[in-house]
Amino acid sequence: MSEAFGAGATPRHVLTVRELNERISVELQAAFPRTVWVRGEVQRLPSDAATRQHVYFELHETGRSGAAEYAVSVSLMGWDRQKFGLGRFLDGTDRDLQLANQLEVCLECRVDFYPKFGKLTLKIVGIDPTFSLGRLEARRRQTLAFLNEHDLLDKNRRVPWPELPLRIGLITAPGSAAEQDFMTGLAASPWAFTVVARGARMQGEQLEAEVTAALRHLQAERVDVIVITRGGGSRADLSWFDQQDLAVAIADCPVPVLTAIGHDIDRSIADEVAHQSCKTPTAAAEFLVGCVDEAAHRVRRAATELARLAQDQLADAQARLAATARLAHVVHAALREGRSLVRQDAARLQGAVAGRLSAGNALLADRRARLVSAAGNVVARKRDALASAPARLSAGVQARLQLARQGHAAQAARLEREPGRLLADRERRLLALATQARLLDPARLLARGYTITTAADGRILTSAAAAPGGATLLTRFSDGVVTSRVTATGDNPPPDPVSGGPTGKGAQGGRKKAKPETNPGQEPLFR
Repeated sequence: MSEAFGAGATPRHVLTVRELNERISVELQAAFPRTVWVRGEVQRLPSDAATRQHVYFELHETGRSGAAEYAVSVSLMGWDRQKFGLGRFLDGTDRDLQLANQLEVCLECRVDFYPKFGKLTLKIVGIDPTFSLGRLEARRRQTLAFLNEHDLLDKNRRVPWPELPLRIGLITAPGSAAEQDFMTGLAASPWAFTVVARGARMQGEQLEAEVTAALRHLQAERVDVIVITRGGGSRADLSWFDQQDLAVAIADCPVPVLTAIGHDIDRSIADEVAHQSCKTPTAAAEFLVGCVDEAAHRVRRAATELARLAQDQLADAQARLAATARLAHVVHAALREGRSLVRQDAARLQGAVAGRLSAGNALLADRRARLVSAAGNVVARKRDALASAPARLSAGVQARLQLARQGHAAQAARLEREPGRLLADRERRLLALATQARLLDPARLLARGYTITTAADGRILTSAAAAPGGATLLTRFSDGVVTSRVTATGDNPPPDPVSGGPTGKGAQGGRKKAKPETNPGQEPLFR
Protein backbone atom coordinates (compact mmCIF):
# COMPACT_ATOMS: atom_id res chain seq x y z
CA MET A 1 0.00 0.00 0.00
CA SER A 2 1.34 3.42 -1.02
CA GLU A 3 0.76 6.43 1.16
CA ALA A 4 1.71 10.12 0.90
CA PHE A 5 1.50 12.78 3.61
CA GLY A 6 1.51 16.50 2.83
CA ALA A 7 1.57 18.42 -0.39
CA GLY A 8 4.23 17.23 -2.78
CA ALA A 9 5.33 14.35 -0.49
CA THR A 10 6.88 11.35 -2.18
CA PRO A 11 4.65 8.27 -1.90
CA ARG A 12 6.18 5.47 0.25
CA HIS A 13 5.36 1.78 0.54
CA VAL A 14 4.13 0.89 4.05
CA LEU A 15 3.75 -2.73 5.17
CA THR A 16 1.47 -4.05 7.85
CA VAL A 17 2.90 -6.38 10.48
CA ARG A 18 1.16 -9.29 8.79
CA GLU A 19 2.57 -8.38 5.39
CA LEU A 20 6.08 -8.01 6.85
CA ASN A 21 5.96 -11.33 8.70
CA GLU A 22 4.53 -13.17 5.68
CA ARG A 23 7.29 -11.71 3.47
CA ILE A 24 9.93 -12.78 6.03
CA SER A 25 8.42 -16.28 6.04
CA VAL A 26 8.55 -16.46 2.23
CA GLU A 27 12.14 -15.18 2.15
CA LEU A 28 13.25 -17.69 4.82
CA GLN A 29 11.61 -20.56 2.94
CA ALA A 30 13.44 -19.45 -0.17
CA ALA A 31 16.74 -19.06 1.74
CA PHE A 32 16.42 -22.42 3.51
CA PRO A 33 14.47 -24.72 1.19
CA ARG A 34 15.96 -27.80 2.82
CA THR A 35 16.91 -28.82 6.35
CA VAL A 36 20.15 -27.50 7.91
CA TRP A 37 22.51 -28.99 10.49
CA VAL A 38 23.07 -26.72 13.50
CA ARG A 39 25.41 -27.37 16.41
CA GLY A 40 25.24 -25.75 19.85
CA GLU A 41 24.85 -26.34 23.56
CA VAL A 42 21.47 -27.48 24.91
CA GLN A 43 19.98 -25.06 27.45
CA ARG A 44 16.59 -24.73 29.19
CA LEU A 45 15.56 -28.29 28.35
CA PRO A 46 12.64 -29.19 30.69
CA SER A 47 13.35 -31.91 33.24
CA ASP A 48 10.17 -33.75 32.13
CA ALA A 49 10.93 -33.51 28.42
CA ALA A 50 10.50 -37.28 27.98
CA THR A 51 6.81 -37.07 28.98
CA ARG A 52 5.84 -33.92 27.05
CA GLN A 53 4.18 -33.99 23.64
CA HIS A 54 6.04 -30.94 22.35
CA VAL A 55 9.46 -30.02 23.76
CA TYR A 56 10.88 -26.49 23.58
CA PHE A 57 14.41 -25.48 24.50
CA GLU A 58 17.33 -23.37 23.23
CA LEU A 59 20.66 -23.85 21.51
CA HIS A 60 23.47 -21.56 22.74
CA GLU A 61 26.86 -20.68 21.35
CA THR A 62 29.25 -19.54 24.08
CA GLY A 63 32.24 -17.26 23.69
CA ARG A 64 35.65 -17.46 25.28
CA SER A 65 34.29 -16.10 28.56
CA GLY A 66 31.86 -19.04 28.84
CA ALA A 67 28.77 -16.82 28.54
CA ALA A 68 26.18 -17.33 25.80
CA GLU A 69 26.75 -14.93 22.90
CA TYR A 70 24.14 -16.31 20.52
CA ALA A 71 20.93 -18.27 21.07
CA VAL A 72 18.11 -19.69 18.99
CA SER A 73 14.82 -21.34 19.95
CA VAL A 74 14.44 -25.04 19.17
CA SER A 75 11.35 -27.27 19.23
CA LEU A 76 10.74 -30.99 18.91
CA MET A 77 7.14 -31.44 17.88
CA GLY A 78 5.20 -34.53 18.86
CA TRP A 79 4.52 -35.63 15.25
CA ASP A 80 8.21 -35.20 14.27
CA ARG A 81 9.21 -37.11 17.38
CA GLN A 82 7.09 -40.10 16.26
CA LYS A 83 7.80 -39.74 12.56
CA PHE A 84 11.59 -39.66 12.87
CA GLY A 85 11.91 -41.84 16.01
CA LEU A 86 13.49 -39.08 18.10
CA GLY A 87 11.82 -40.04 21.40
CA ARG A 88 14.69 -42.40 22.24
CA PHE A 89 16.97 -39.37 22.66
CA LEU A 90 14.70 -38.03 25.40
CA ASP A 91 13.63 -41.07 27.43
CA GLY A 92 17.08 -42.72 27.62
CA THR A 93 16.32 -45.73 25.48
CA ASP A 94 19.10 -44.77 23.05
CA ARG A 95 22.32 -46.52 24.13
CA ASP A 96 24.65 -43.65 23.24
CA LEU A 97 22.87 -40.32 23.65
CA GLN A 98 20.21 -38.61 25.74
CA LEU A 99 19.53 -34.90 25.36
CA ALA A 100 20.44 -32.91 28.50
CA ASN A 101 21.33 -29.37 29.44
CA GLN A 102 24.96 -28.32 28.77
CA LEU A 103 25.30 -31.13 26.20
CA GLU A 104 26.76 -30.03 22.88
CA VAL A 105 24.74 -31.53 20.02
CA CYS A 106 24.41 -31.39 16.23
CA LEU A 107 20.75 -31.24 15.11
CA GLU A 108 19.09 -31.48 11.70
CA CYS A 109 16.42 -28.78 11.62
CA ARG A 110 13.91 -26.97 9.48
CA VAL A 111 14.09 -23.18 9.73
CA ASP A 112 10.53 -22.18 10.60
CA PHE A 113 9.05 -18.72 10.98
CA TYR A 114 5.55 -18.33 12.40
CA PRO A 115 4.18 -15.14 10.82
CA LYS A 116 1.37 -14.64 13.32
CA PHE A 117 3.78 -14.12 16.25
CA GLY A 118 6.90 -13.24 14.27
CA LYS A 119 8.83 -16.08 15.95
CA LEU A 120 11.78 -17.92 14.42
CA THR A 121 12.20 -21.55 15.53
CA LEU A 122 14.34 -24.51 14.53
CA LYS A 123 12.22 -27.67 14.30
CA ILE A 124 14.24 -30.84 14.90
CA VAL A 125 13.94 -33.66 12.38
CA GLY A 126 17.21 -35.49 13.16
CA ILE A 127 20.05 -35.84 15.68
CA ASP A 128 23.67 -36.85 15.04
CA PRO A 129 24.74 -38.86 18.14
CA THR A 130 28.28 -39.33 16.85
CA PHE A 131 28.94 -35.57 17.08
CA SER A 132 27.99 -35.39 20.78
CA LEU A 133 29.92 -38.55 21.56
CA GLY A 134 32.99 -37.13 19.85
CA ARG A 135 32.76 -33.93 21.91
CA LEU A 136 32.31 -35.96 25.08
CA GLU A 137 35.32 -38.10 24.25
CA ALA A 138 37.46 -35.02 23.59
CA ARG A 139 36.46 -33.57 26.97
CA ARG A 140 37.12 -36.94 28.61
CA ARG A 141 40.64 -37.08 27.18
CA GLN A 142 41.32 -33.52 28.31
CA THR A 143 40.18 -34.36 31.86
CA LEU A 144 42.33 -37.52 31.96
CA ALA A 145 45.38 -35.51 30.84
CA PHE A 146 44.77 -33.00 33.64
CA LEU A 147 44.44 -35.74 36.28
CA ASN A 148 47.57 -37.49 35.05
CA GLU A 149 49.54 -34.21 35.02
CA HIS A 150 48.60 -33.49 38.66
CA ASP A 151 49.17 -37.08 39.87
CA LEU A 152 45.51 -37.59 40.80
CA LEU A 153 44.65 -40.81 38.96
CA ASP A 154 46.13 -43.05 41.69
CA LYS A 155 45.77 -40.72 44.69
CA ASN A 156 42.65 -42.35 46.17
CA ARG A 157 44.07 -45.83 45.54
CA ARG A 158 46.99 -44.89 47.81
CA VAL A 159 44.54 -44.56 50.72
CA PRO A 160 44.70 -47.81 52.80
CA TRP A 161 41.73 -50.10 52.26
CA PRO A 162 40.06 -51.02 55.59
CA GLU A 163 40.34 -54.57 56.93
CA LEU A 164 36.63 -54.65 57.88
CA PRO A 165 34.57 -52.22 55.73
CA LEU A 166 31.37 -52.53 57.77
CA ARG A 167 30.37 -48.82 57.96
CA ILE A 168 29.44 -47.85 54.39
CA GLY A 169 28.71 -44.37 53.03
CA LEU A 170 26.30 -44.60 50.05
CA ILE A 171 25.80 -41.88 47.39
CA THR A 172 23.00 -42.57 44.93
CA ALA A 173 19.57 -41.35 43.85
CA PRO A 174 17.12 -41.97 46.74
CA GLY A 175 14.64 -44.74 45.99
CA SER A 176 16.42 -45.78 42.79
CA ALA A 177 16.85 -49.35 41.59
CA ALA A 178 20.58 -48.98 42.16
CA GLU A 179 20.00 -48.23 45.87
CA GLN A 180 17.63 -51.20 46.20
CA ASP A 181 20.03 -53.62 44.47
CA PHE A 182 22.94 -52.51 46.64
CA MET A 183 21.03 -52.74 49.92
CA THR A 184 19.61 -56.13 48.96
CA GLY A 185 23.11 -57.45 48.29
CA LEU A 186 24.34 -56.34 51.73
CA ALA A 187 21.24 -57.66 53.51
CA ALA A 188 21.81 -61.14 52.05
CA SER A 189 25.15 -61.43 53.87
CA PRO A 190 25.59 -62.59 57.49
CA TRP A 191 27.53 -59.45 58.42
CA ALA A 192 26.25 -56.42 60.34
CA PHE A 193 26.77 -53.64 57.77
CA THR A 194 25.83 -50.05 58.66
CA VAL A 195 24.87 -47.86 55.68
CA VAL A 196 24.91 -44.04 55.89
CA ALA A 197 23.02 -42.90 52.77
CA ARG A 198 23.37 -39.47 51.17
CA GLY A 199 21.04 -38.70 48.26
CA ALA A 200 22.31 -37.02 45.08
CA ARG A 201 21.26 -36.69 41.47
CA MET A 202 22.94 -39.24 39.25
CA GLN A 203 22.38 -37.33 36.00
CA GLY A 204 22.30 -33.73 34.80
CA GLU A 205 24.08 -30.50 35.57
CA GLN A 206 23.40 -30.77 39.35
CA LEU A 207 25.22 -34.11 39.63
CA GLU A 208 28.72 -32.70 40.16
CA ALA A 209 27.76 -30.29 42.97
CA GLU A 210 25.52 -32.77 44.81
CA VAL A 211 27.93 -35.73 44.66
CA THR A 212 30.83 -33.50 45.80
CA ALA A 213 28.76 -32.22 48.75
CA ALA A 214 27.79 -35.80 49.65
CA LEU A 215 31.47 -36.82 49.68
CA ARG A 216 32.27 -34.03 52.15
CA HIS A 217 29.32 -34.97 54.36
CA LEU A 218 30.20 -38.66 54.53
CA GLN A 219 33.83 -37.91 55.42
CA ALA A 220 32.52 -36.31 58.63
CA GLU A 221 30.44 -39.44 59.33
CA ARG A 222 33.65 -41.49 59.82
CA VAL A 223 32.65 -44.20 57.35
CA ASP A 224 35.07 -46.95 56.26
CA VAL A 225 34.23 -46.81 52.53
CA ILE A 226 32.16 -44.47 50.31
CA VAL A 227 30.15 -46.08 47.47
CA ILE A 228 28.95 -44.05 44.44
CA THR A 229 26.47 -46.02 42.35
CA ARG A 230 23.75 -45.71 39.71
CA GLY A 231 22.13 -47.96 37.16
CA GLY A 232 22.72 -48.08 33.44
CA GLY A 233 22.07 -45.30 30.93
CA SER A 234 23.25 -43.84 27.69
CA ARG A 235 26.83 -42.79 27.17
CA ALA A 236 25.72 -39.18 27.34
CA ASP A 237 24.05 -39.85 30.70
CA LEU A 238 27.14 -41.47 32.11
CA SER A 239 29.34 -38.68 30.73
CA TRP A 240 28.33 -36.58 33.74
CA PHE A 241 30.75 -38.76 35.73
CA ASP A 242 33.58 -37.57 33.45
CA GLN A 243 33.57 -34.03 34.88
CA GLN A 244 36.92 -32.75 36.08
CA ASP A 245 35.88 -31.23 39.44
CA LEU A 246 34.04 -34.42 40.42
CA ALA A 247 37.11 -36.52 39.57
CA VAL A 248 39.33 -34.22 41.67
CA ALA A 249 36.91 -34.49 44.63
CA ILE A 250 37.03 -38.31 44.47
CA ALA A 251 40.83 -38.35 44.15
CA ASP A 252 41.28 -36.00 47.13
CA CYS A 253 38.84 -37.90 49.35
CA PRO A 254 40.68 -39.30 52.44
CA VAL A 255 38.25 -42.26 52.52
CA PRO A 256 38.48 -45.08 49.94
CA VAL A 257 35.85 -44.61 47.20
CA LEU A 258 34.12 -47.53 45.44
CA THR A 259 32.22 -46.76 42.21
CA ALA A 260 29.54 -48.86 40.52
CA ILE A 261 28.28 -46.81 37.57
CA GLY A 262 26.46 -48.03 34.44
CA HIS A 263 26.81 -51.41 32.75
CA ASP A 264 29.64 -53.89 32.29
CA ILE A 265 31.06 -52.10 29.24
CA ASP A 266 30.89 -48.61 30.75
CA ARG A 267 33.87 -47.00 32.47
CA SER A 268 33.77 -43.34 33.48
CA ILE A 269 36.58 -41.10 34.74
CA ALA A 270 35.07 -41.47 38.22
CA ASP A 271 35.88 -45.21 37.89
CA GLU A 272 39.42 -44.33 36.85
CA VAL A 273 40.19 -42.24 39.95
CA ALA A 274 38.27 -44.34 42.50
CA HIS A 275 40.05 -46.78 44.83
CA GLN A 276 37.94 -49.67 43.48
CA SER A 277 35.29 -49.90 40.75
CA CYS A 278 32.57 -52.46 40.09
CA LYS A 279 30.28 -52.90 37.11
CA THR A 280 26.90 -52.78 38.87
CA PRO A 281 25.42 -51.88 42.30
CA THR A 282 24.94 -55.59 43.02
CA ALA A 283 28.58 -56.26 42.18
CA ALA A 284 29.63 -53.49 44.57
CA ALA A 285 27.65 -55.08 47.39
CA GLU A 286 29.16 -58.50 46.60
CA PHE A 287 32.64 -56.97 46.60
CA LEU A 288 32.18 -55.49 50.08
CA VAL A 289 30.69 -58.73 51.39
CA GLY A 290 33.67 -60.56 49.91
CA CYS A 291 36.07 -58.21 51.72
CA VAL A 292 34.43 -59.00 55.05
CA ASP A 293 34.30 -62.72 54.16
CA GLU A 294 38.03 -62.62 53.45
CA ALA A 295 38.71 -60.89 56.76
CA ALA A 296 36.60 -63.49 58.59
CA HIS A 297 38.46 -66.26 56.76
CA ARG A 298 41.77 -64.73 57.86
CA VAL A 299 40.50 -64.63 61.44
CA ARG A 300 39.41 -68.28 61.30
CA ARG A 301 42.70 -69.28 59.74
CA ALA A 302 44.60 -67.34 62.40
CA ALA A 303 42.53 -69.03 65.14
CA THR A 304 43.31 -72.47 63.71
CA GLU A 305 46.99 -71.66 63.50
CA LEU A 306 46.93 -70.30 67.05
CA ALA A 307 45.31 -73.49 68.33
CA ARG A 308 47.95 -75.59 66.58
CA LEU A 309 50.75 -73.54 68.03
CA ALA A 310 49.20 -73.83 71.51
CA GLN A 311 49.03 -77.63 71.22
CA ASP A 312 52.65 -77.74 70.08
CA GLN A 313 53.74 -75.61 73.00
CA LEU A 314 51.72 -77.78 75.42
CA ALA A 315 53.40 -80.96 74.17
CA ASP A 316 56.79 -79.30 74.46
CA ALA A 317 55.97 -78.22 78.03
CA GLN A 318 54.96 -81.77 78.96
CA ALA A 319 58.28 -83.12 77.60
CA ARG A 320 60.16 -80.49 79.62
CA LEU A 321 58.17 -81.48 82.72
CA ALA A 322 59.22 -85.15 82.36
CA ALA A 323 62.83 -84.06 82.05
CA THR A 324 62.33 -81.93 85.16
CA ALA A 325 61.30 -85.03 87.20
CA ARG A 326 64.60 -86.70 86.38
CA LEU A 327 66.39 -83.51 87.22
CA ALA A 328 64.69 -83.44 90.66
CA HIS A 329 66.22 -86.81 91.61
CA VAL A 330 69.67 -85.53 90.67
CA VAL A 331 69.07 -82.34 92.62
CA HIS A 332 68.04 -84.23 95.80
CA ALA A 333 71.20 -86.32 95.69
CA ALA A 334 73.30 -83.21 95.20
CA LEU A 335 71.54 -81.55 98.13
CA ARG A 336 72.30 -84.47 100.48
CA GLU A 337 75.96 -84.39 99.54
CA GLY A 338 76.00 -80.62 99.97
CA ARG A 339 74.53 -80.80 103.46
CA SER A 340 77.28 -83.24 104.55
CA LEU A 341 79.99 -80.95 103.22
CA VAL A 342 78.39 -77.98 104.95
CA ARG A 343 78.40 -79.73 108.34
CA GLN A 344 82.08 -80.60 107.96
CA ASP A 345 82.97 -77.05 106.96
CA ALA A 346 80.94 -75.68 109.89
CA ALA A 347 82.89 -77.79 112.43
CA ARG A 348 86.23 -76.62 111.01
CA LEU A 349 85.06 -73.01 110.98
CA GLN A 350 83.88 -73.16 114.60
CA GLY A 351 87.31 -74.37 115.81
CA ALA A 352 89.13 -71.69 113.84
CA VAL A 353 86.83 -68.96 115.19
CA ALA A 354 87.30 -70.06 118.82
CA GLY A 355 91.12 -69.87 118.49
CA ARG A 356 91.00 -66.45 116.90
CA LEU A 357 88.62 -65.15 119.62
CA SER A 358 91.00 -66.27 122.38
CA ALA A 359 93.98 -64.52 120.77
CA GLY A 360 91.91 -61.40 120.22
CA ASN A 361 90.83 -61.24 123.89
CA ALA A 362 94.43 -61.39 125.09
CA LEU A 363 95.50 -58.62 122.70
CA LEU A 364 92.55 -56.48 123.79
CA ALA A 365 93.44 -56.79 127.49
CA ASP A 366 97.06 -55.73 126.81
CA ARG A 367 95.98 -52.69 124.82
CA ARG A 368 93.49 -51.68 127.53
CA ALA A 369 96.22 -51.60 130.15
CA ARG A 370 98.53 -49.49 128.03
CA LEU A 371 95.69 -47.07 127.21
CA VAL A 372 94.86 -46.56 130.91
CA SER A 373 98.50 -45.73 131.73
CA ALA A 374 98.86 -43.29 128.82
CA ALA A 375 95.60 -41.54 129.72
CA GLY A 376 96.77 -40.97 133.32
CA ASN A 377 99.96 -39.26 132.10
CA VAL A 378 98.06 -36.96 129.71
CA VAL A 379 95.60 -35.95 132.44
CA ALA A 380 98.44 -35.03 134.83
CA ARG A 381 100.12 -32.80 132.21
CA LYS A 382 96.88 -30.99 131.38
CA ARG A 383 96.16 -30.43 135.08
CA ASP A 384 99.57 -28.73 135.57
CA ALA A 385 98.99 -26.51 132.52
CA LEU A 386 95.60 -25.40 133.83
CA ALA A 387 97.10 -24.50 137.20
CA SER A 388 99.65 -22.05 135.67
CA ALA A 389 97.23 -20.50 133.10
CA PRO A 390 95.61 -17.80 135.39
CA ALA A 391 98.96 -16.17 136.18
CA ARG A 392 99.93 -15.90 132.50
CA LEU A 393 96.49 -14.63 131.53
CA SER A 394 96.46 -11.90 134.23
CA ALA A 395 99.81 -10.38 133.12
CA GLY A 396 98.73 -10.11 129.49
CA VAL A 397 95.39 -8.56 130.33
CA GLN A 398 96.99 -5.89 132.55
CA ALA A 399 99.36 -4.84 129.75
CA ARG A 400 96.53 -4.52 127.20
CA LEU A 401 94.42 -2.49 129.64
CA GLN A 402 97.31 -0.03 130.22
CA LEU A 403 97.74 0.55 126.46
CA ALA A 404 93.99 1.10 126.04
CA ARG A 405 93.93 3.72 128.86
CA GLN A 406 96.78 5.65 127.24
CA GLY A 407 95.01 5.71 123.86
CA HIS A 408 91.76 6.91 125.43
CA ALA A 409 93.54 9.75 127.27
CA ALA A 410 95.16 11.04 124.03
CA GLN A 411 91.80 10.95 122.20
CA ALA A 412 90.10 12.87 125.05
CA ALA A 413 92.75 15.61 124.87
CA ARG A 414 92.21 15.98 121.09
CA LEU A 415 88.44 16.14 121.57
CA GLU A 416 88.81 18.94 124.13
CA ARG A 417 90.99 21.06 121.76
CA GLU A 418 89.08 20.52 118.46
CA PRO A 419 85.71 22.26 119.25
CA GLY A 420 87.43 25.50 120.30
CA ARG A 421 89.49 25.61 117.11
CA LEU A 422 86.45 24.94 114.88
CA LEU A 423 84.36 27.64 116.64
CA ALA A 424 87.10 30.26 116.20
CA ASP A 425 87.42 29.47 112.50
CA ARG A 426 83.62 29.69 111.92
CA GLU A 427 83.49 33.02 113.80
CA ARG A 428 86.16 34.53 111.52
CA ARG A 429 84.24 33.43 108.39
CA LEU A 430 80.96 34.94 109.72
CA LEU A 431 82.66 38.31 110.36
CA ALA A 432 84.05 38.35 106.82
CA LEU A 433 80.62 37.56 105.30
CA ALA A 434 78.93 40.26 107.42
CA THR A 435 81.44 42.85 106.23
CA GLN A 436 80.87 41.82 102.60
CA ALA A 437 77.07 42.02 103.05
CA ARG A 438 77.31 45.56 104.43
CA LEU A 439 79.45 46.63 101.50
CA LEU A 440 76.92 45.20 98.99
CA ASP A 441 73.84 46.68 100.68
CA PRO A 442 71.85 48.72 98.00
CA ALA A 443 71.04 51.31 100.66
CA ARG A 444 74.69 52.37 100.68
CA LEU A 445 74.50 52.97 96.92
CA LEU A 446 71.31 55.02 97.28
CA ALA A 447 72.99 57.10 100.01
CA ARG A 448 75.82 57.83 97.55
CA GLY A 449 73.33 59.30 95.00
CA TYR A 450 72.53 56.26 92.84
CA THR A 451 68.95 55.17 92.03
CA ILE A 452 67.24 51.83 91.31
CA THR A 453 64.56 51.69 88.59
CA THR A 454 61.93 48.90 88.66
CA ALA A 455 58.77 48.04 86.81
CA ALA A 456 55.38 48.37 88.50
CA ASP A 457 55.58 44.67 89.55
CA GLY A 458 58.92 45.21 91.32
CA ARG A 459 61.09 43.69 88.57
CA ILE A 460 64.49 45.53 88.37
CA LEU A 461 65.15 47.01 84.90
CA THR A 462 68.73 46.60 83.71
CA SER A 463 68.37 47.90 80.10
CA ALA A 464 66.32 50.44 78.11
CA ALA A 465 64.82 47.66 76.00
CA ALA A 466 63.22 46.19 79.14
CA ALA A 467 60.95 49.28 79.48
CA PRO A 468 58.33 49.28 76.68
CA GLY A 469 56.44 52.42 75.70
CA GLY A 470 53.62 53.40 78.12
CA ALA A 471 55.08 51.33 80.97
CA THR A 472 54.99 52.71 84.56
CA LEU A 473 58.43 52.91 86.26
CA LEU A 474 59.36 53.24 89.93
CA THR A 475 62.67 55.04 90.68
CA ARG A 476 64.01 54.57 94.22
CA PHE A 477 66.17 57.29 95.87
CA SER A 478 67.65 57.23 99.32
CA ASP A 479 64.81 59.40 100.62
CA GLY A 480 61.77 58.08 98.59
CA VAL A 481 60.25 56.71 95.38
CA VAL A 482 59.38 58.59 92.14
CA THR A 483 56.75 57.19 89.69
CA SER A 484 57.12 57.89 85.93
CA ARG A 485 55.71 56.69 82.56
CA VAL A 486 57.75 55.81 79.45
CA THR A 487 56.96 57.91 76.37
CA ALA A 488 60.03 57.15 74.29
CA THR A 489 63.15 55.06 74.37
CA GLY A 490 66.54 55.49 72.66
CA ASP A 491 70.22 56.04 73.16
CA ASN A 492 69.64 59.71 74.16
CA PRO A 493 66.82 61.21 76.26
CA PRO A 494 64.20 63.45 74.53
CA PRO A 495 64.86 67.25 74.61
CA ASP A 496 63.46 69.31 77.41
CA PRO A 497 60.29 71.05 76.23
CA VAL A 498 61.39 74.31 77.91
CA SER A 499 65.12 74.56 77.51
CA GLY A 500 65.54 72.31 74.44
CA GLY A 501 68.09 70.26 76.35
CA PRO A 502 67.86 66.72 77.67
CA THR A 503 65.12 65.95 80.12
CA GLY A 504 66.16 66.37 83.74
CA LYS A 505 66.54 63.59 86.28
CA GLY A 506 63.12 62.23 87.39
CA ALA A 507 61.06 64.25 84.84
CA GLN A 508 57.63 62.90 83.68
CA GLY A 509 57.52 61.48 80.16
CA GLY A 510 61.23 60.73 79.80
CA ARG A 511 63.30 57.60 80.50
CA LYS A 512 65.72 57.90 83.37
CA LYS A 513 69.27 56.74 82.81
CA ALA A 514 71.60 56.82 85.81
CA LYS A 515 75.16 57.71 84.88
CA PRO A 516 77.61 55.36 86.57
CA GLU A 517 79.66 56.96 89.30
CA THR A 518 83.32 55.99 89.05
CA ASN A 519 86.40 56.42 91.11
CA PRO A 520 89.57 57.53 89.36
CA GLY A 521 91.21 54.54 87.71
CA GLN A 522 88.41 52.12 88.77
CA GLU A 523 85.37 50.36 87.07
CA PRO A 524 81.86 51.78 87.75
CA LEU A 525 80.42 50.61 91.02
CA PHE A 526 76.78 50.31 89.74
CA ARG A 527 75.23 50.08 86.29
